[in-house]
Amino acid sequence: MSVPGTNFSDRWLPGSFLLTPITYLQGAPVGFGQAVKMAFRHGFACRGRASRSAYWWFALFQWAIIVALWIVGSIALAGSNGTSAGSGPSPAIAIIVGISLLYLTLVGVTLQVRRLHDTDRSGWWILIGLVPYVGAIVLLIFTLLKGTPGPNIYEP
Repeated sequence: MSVPGTNFSDRWLPGSFLLTPITYLQGAPVGFGQAVKMAFRHGFACRGRASRSAYWWFALFQWAIIVALWIVGSIALAGSNGTSAGSGPSPAIAIIVGISLLYLTLVGVTLQVRRLHDTDRSGWWILIGLVPYVGAIVLLIFTLLKGTPGPNIYEP
């Protein structure tokens, strides 16, 4: 039997000193399917942490969906050319695409806040992305950094 904090291959529980997270919101590494599923399940939870794998798998999914929605939206809007405004399914499809993109963006923002929490930074650091050029680079670096081992102040 090992003393808590000395065997780093064990998992840690809240309040202990072991270093491997055990749940998604504690920053546990996840695969593609679980990252997408858990991101939507905790879509508006800004509390907790997100591992690098959870963040980047969802980012891949997010960009794939954005490209697909862009194609669907382009086809829907191209189909309405030459017809009277408001006819056909095009406006409805455009609204559905818009709502889908908004929801996907909000889930992505909360996931990025949790990713910042994993690097022991406040979620308010996301606002640095508003600074042209430099802000996006700083956020990219923060999302690439390894998370802090063990519990931090952003645990759920």
